[in-house]
Amino acid sequence: MTHAVMVQVTLDPNSDIKHRHTILNDYVIPEAKALPGFQKGTWMNDGVGTGTCVVVFDTKDNTNSAVTTLTPAAGPAVISSRVYEVEIEA
Repeated sequence: MTHAVMVQVTLDPNSDIKHRHTILNDYVIPEAKALPGFQKGTWMNDGVGTGTCVVVFDTKDNTNSAVTTLTPAAGPAVISSRVYEVEIEA
C-alpha cells in the first residue's frame, strides 16, 4: 500500500504566474522528487488563491517525513496538510 500527502496552500491570485511556475519547476518539484520513497506528484492551482499538491510515497514513514519539506515555513501559507493511504491503479 502506498501513501500520499495532500497539501493545500494560499496563493496570491494576482501574483505573476510565470514566476510561480518557475519556483514550482525549479525548486519545489525537484525537492519533492529527491525525497525518500517519492513515487509521483501532482500540483494544481484553482486560479483564485488555492494551490493543492498530492505527492505519493512508497511508505507511510516516508510520507510523514515529507510533510515538513512540503510545507516549509518560508513557503505559501498552509491551509491544510494530511496523509492518506492510497491505492494507485494503472
